[in-house]
Amino acid sequence: MRNKNIDDIFLIPIHRSIFHRVPWLIIGLLGGVLAAKIVENFETTLESNLYLAAFIPLIVYMSDAVGTQMEAFEIRDMAVTNHFKFVKYFVRQFIIVTIKALILSSLLYIINIFLGHELMVGWVLALSLFAANMSSLVTGLLVPYIFTKIELDPANASGPIATIIQDLMSVTIYFMVANYLLIA
Repeated sequence: MRNKNIDDIFLIPIHRSIFHRVPWLIIGLLGGVLAAKIVENFETTLESNLYLAAFIPLIVYMSDAVGTQMEAFEIRDMAVTNHFKFVKYFVRQFIIVTIKALILSSLLYIINIFLGHELMVGWVLALSLFAANMSSLVTGLLVPYIFTKIELDPANASGPIATIIQDLMSVTIYFMVANYLLIA
């Protein structure tokens, strides 16, 4: 039996599929502009530590990737599991993400040392990556779950909405950590 809230790409007209997807992408576009404004607000931090600009894509990408992995698993698991228990699922994913975040942030710190950059910059990168990865629990798990609960197809909306929320959180976390450790 098919869920009426899931778009079957072969059964719905192309224009309806586009109509179901484009609004979420427009929200993402506007969120991208907001992310640029967030970076602009940390202009002083960037001016005194230009090296940090090179790592914005890395911090954003890695936390998006961690969130996207969780999203894909959760959407799949909600679709194939009759009795999906969100709290139990969240706790298990929390453990997994914490371990992955520790591995990735430690590796980034070590790479920074080998590149010969300041240790404090390494701490900024490592702590930012860790925190941004942990924040992906919100976007990777809560966003698809909420869309499912309000009976919207999480495959249409979760990706764009989760990505822009995660991008905004990652950029904010990155510059708050940098501002605190390097400027304060």
